[in-house]
Amino acid sequence: MKYCRQEIYYPLLVVFTISLMLWQQFGMNMSLNYPVDQHFNATALNDDINGGASVGTLKVNDANVTLHCKTVNSHTFPFCSMLIPLKAKLKQYADLSKFDTLTIDLTTVDLRRDTVLIYLLNNEQDLPNGNDRISHTRANIQAINPTIGRAQYQLALNQFYVPSWWVFAKPYGIDTGARLDNVEYLQIATGDNRSLKDLEITLHAFSFSGKWINARDLYFLLLSLWIASIVVHAIFLAGKMRNKYIISKNKTEELNKINSFLSIERDKYKTMAKHDPLTKLLNRAGLSSTLSTLMSEFSHSSKAASLIMFDIDHFKQINDQHGHDVGDQVLVSISQQVAEVIRGQDVFARWGGEEFVIVCPNTQLKGACVLAENIRSLIANSPLIEQQQVTSSFGVAQLNSANIDTWFKRADEALYKAKMNGRNKIEFS
Repeated sequence: MKYCRQEIYYPLLVVFTISLMLWQQFGMNMSLNYPVDQHFNATALNDDINGGASVGTLKVNDANVTLHCKTVNSHTFPFCSMLIPLKAKLKQYADLSKFDTLTIDLTTVDLRRDTVLIYLLNNEQDLPNGNDRISHTRANIQAINPTIGRAQYQLALNQFYVPSWWVFAKPYGIDTGARLDNVEYLQIATGDNRSLKDLEITLHAFSFSGKWINARDLYFLLLSLWIASIVVHAIFLAGKMRNKYIISKNKTEELNKINSFLSIERDKYKTMAKHDPLTKLLNRAGLSSTLSTLMSEFSHSSKAASLIMFDIDHFKQINDQHGHDVGDQVLVSISQQVAEVIRGQDVFARWGGEEFVIVCPNTQLKGACVLAENIRSLIANSPLIEQQQVTSSFGVAQLNSANIDTWFKRADEALYKAKMNGRNKIEFS
């Protein structure tokens, strides 16, 4: 269900449910009517079938049928009755299982108190032994306690029961519950009073009524519909949530990939911002955190640190005579060689152009000069390029104030002095 359809569906289902319940309560009626007229088919059935002597006769006219009964005491129970066949449309018998009420219009004339017995005789076929069908008629009975004169009586069909004499007459194991699915006759009989009777029972009309769908079946159907709707809705929501989860998961994975890429790019640019792209050494920005730390330590505890600043002698001449590629090769080679000989605590950076610096924490001036000499000698004795020998000049300065500019200026002045004194030398300040 789409969201808009869900908004419509459940209100419609509520309206549909209430409408069906109201229709079942106040409508949805069906009836099976049996008016009495001159063509009404009924027969008298008396105790003579059991060897009795009671006399019952029927008189049929345009509006009713009257049973006149005069009972006679004998060895059997005395009674008279009228037997009325039920034919529902084209069927021979009536299926009353969908009906719930029998309405019967009777007039009784008798000075003695007695009941009127109403039978619904159900025709059945059983298979008690082998494959031989044995047909029998099940008596379903309900008693009326009539008033003198004419009255309408409503009998609930679910109150009919099978009398004990019928059960006693049948074999063991037979179903003894009431059944009304194949009713052949309606029988109206005199009651249980055994005293002699001379009475009349007049039948004016009778009918069966009920609902196309009884309340129990309707409520079951509606409950099933609601449960099915909720289950379908739940499955739909589960599928929708699963799809959302998959989409969300895919988006999250995409975002993670993008974030990972951006993180890599960020780290890359961060590295590029603090490193020289040619030599891969730290640049000025990359050296700033180390210098800040040294300044802080010196301010608090006058901790020793030295700075070695050097550049390549006649570097412009190398570029001009042999090209910038050779100049770049010199820069890279010197960077690699120096990086291999400095100590783990030392920080090596390209300061700009052909100029490099080495920051030496916890190092006195003398120690820094020894390191500078080792590096100078290494460069001077290494065949960095085929075209010529390459040398470097060095300026060394020990930190003596919490001022970076002053420190670098002193080292730069020492470097300048080394150049003035013939290059390939070390000077300190």
